[in-house]
Amino acid sequence: MEKPIALVQISNPEDMRIAPLALLFVGDTLKKAGYEPKVFHVNSEKLQAAVKDILSVDPMLVGLSVITGNQTRESANLSKMLKAEKPELPILWGGVHPTLLPRETVKEDYVDYVANGEGDTIILDIVRMLEGKVKPGEILGLCFKNNGVPVVNAPRPLIEDLDQLDLDFDLINVEDHLEREWSNKRVLGFITSRGCPFDCKFCYNLRFNLRRWRAMSEKKVVEKVKYLKDMYNIDGIKFYDDLIFSDPQRAIRILEEVKLPWYGEVRVGMLDEPLVKKLVETQCRELLLGLESGSNRLLAMMKKLQTVDHIKRGIRNLTKAPDVKPVGSFIMGLPTETKEETFQTIDLALELSQVNPKARFSFGFYLPYPGSDLYDTALRMGFVPPTKTEDWDCLDRWAGNLQLTWLDWVKDSAYFRRIRDYFNLLPLREVNIPILSKIPEKRLREKDFEHPTELQILSSLQKKYSHKDNLFSKVVLKSLPYIRSPSQPAYA
Repeated sequence: MEKPIALVQISNPEDMRIAPLALLFVGDTLKKAGYEPKVFHVNSEKLQAAVKDILSVDPMLVGLSVITGNQTRESANLSKMLKAEKPELPILWGGVHPTLLPRETVKEDYVDYVANGEGDTIILDIVRMLEGKVKPGEILGLCFKNNGVPVVNAPRPLIEDLDQLDLDFDLINVEDHLEREWSNKRVLGFITSRGCPFDCKFCYNLRFNLRRWRAMSEKKVVEKVKYLKDMYNIDGIKFYDDLIFSDPQRAIRILEEVKLPWYGEVRVGMLDEPLVKKLVETQCRELLLGLESGSNRLLAMMKKLQTVDHIKRGIRNLTKAPDVKPVGSFIMGLPTETKEETFQTIDLALELSQVNPKARFSFGFYLPYPGSDLYDTALRMGFVPPTKTEDWDCLDRWAGNLQLTWLDWVKDSAYFRRIRDYFNLLPLREVNIPILSKIPEKRLREKDFEHPTELQILSSLQKKYSHKDNLFSKVVLKSLPYIRSPSQPAYA
């Protein structure tokens, strides 16, 4: 019997509840071809234990799904640890980061192969290569080393028929990935499509998915979700598509058939009154909205195809959906952004929080992810990319020490981190604590962010309340997954 194939994804402790959907797609392909995939969802704080677990199954190959940021260093560390224990073990990297930087990734000593593009079908060719049935140079999308020199084969075409793929939830313990959300206790993640037809200049999609949107058939999606309801008794669903509302009518038809409370992403400019009514009818509970900026100039520069007026109108229309919580994301510190434009974004978010008190907002400073048009702009404006793969962990939206070489009015990301921290503390307005509860909004309105001791005290207060069943705990903790997650796909 063939040895198993180990499929690995590393997540931060707070994200371990989110199922490793990428691996379920790849694992399904392997299983259907007669191989034995073993999925390892690894806690980033428990890498040593993961090495022992992975090696215990004596795999023929270890494949890691990797996105840019902390996961690059953690995946590098895990790969090095595996190689130290078993140098001959083949290690494959796939996902967004190695796809966008294949040559730079495969040159690392701890990476033997890179799957450039979608891993669902290339994985079979790679396994057959290890069996001696296919030569490395014959595999589209494969990157490998020839006498230590990186070789990047021609790209592999995108998968056209997503119905040939499936999410095999039997590969994991589903109970470990059921979340408590809203008033529901068994909420599960899912994906119905890939890519996005829009052209936002900060997004990886232009190069990774060639600005194309591909979708499973409505029939397949509905049948699969109904299976999950019957098999695992799920009572809610989170759609982690890049943009499930790329085709709004398709999305609505699916939601009407699924009949479950749900979370997903929609463009704010789509939120007219008829669509908001449909959101209510289909039991929408949360919406992720890419608001991005309070500056019309920056919105146009990003090719966002929306204006500040679109944002205001959409958030206002959502007040007619009292059970829907909007979670709007903003990006600060974009190339060419001025301090005045950052202040416009702050003011817009404050205004929206008054218009729709249920709305919550996440603020991240701009991170120059490779593969986007704005990355090229950041390079021209002085950004120096890391030379080692693990050093891409500098693109950490939770750190405060990224050097923003593309801006001339602020040195590093600490300034934007403090703005984000005050916004995260804004729900203190709803807790009856004299004086303290008003500080975050006061600082934001006055654009005064130079109070590190104050922020420490408020953060301690947040931690205190986060352990109690109160409004502050609910609104802050429920927002954190959306604030933490970078805009990268779950399937790569």
